[in-house]
Amino acid sequence: MTRCHEKEEFARVFARVECKLRRYVQSMVPTASDADDVMQETAISLMRKFDQYDPELPFFNWACRFAQFAAKKHHSRTLANRLQFSDAAIDAIAEDYPRHQQLAVERRKALSDCIKHLSDADRRLVELRYFSDETVDTLSQRIEEPVARLYRSLSRIRKALANCVLKKMGTEEIV
Repeated sequence: MTRCHEKEEFARVFARVECKLRRYVQSMVPTASDADDVMQETAISLMRKFDQYDPELPFFNWACRFAQFAAKKHHSRTLANRLQFSDAAIDAIAEDYPRHQQLAVERRKALSDCIKHLSDADRRLVELRYFSDETVDTLSQRIEEPVARLYRSLSRIRKALANCVLKKMGTEEIV
């Protein structure tokens, strides 16, 4: 593969995992700015070593090793300036991250199932508020309901959804 094609291929595979990789990095550093720095170092390292990547293996897993190393390197550079996670903590986060990601996937699926079981009116309210990014004030005007009533309804729905998700996940209910 020519260097130009290699860069294009890197850009394609990196773009597919960038958001997921950023969440992984954010779990290991205290601020968004730190995450940006670690992501930049990770991307540079990945691009430099891309010729060593085995396309038969998941790119995300390969990239996570680079991100973990970059987070540790960032930690050691900034240790004198502020409190940071220790290398052991970063290793523990990296080791535990896949389990947390799987739980997040399961929670999203449970939430989707729970939303399907809402009444039509409640489901419509959830869709209008959370899937269209409307503010409660805007939504209040749009559906001609008082703001206070909408807040109460949304609170009731969120509580019902939380209990439903917890029940599906096999944990205790929120009272």
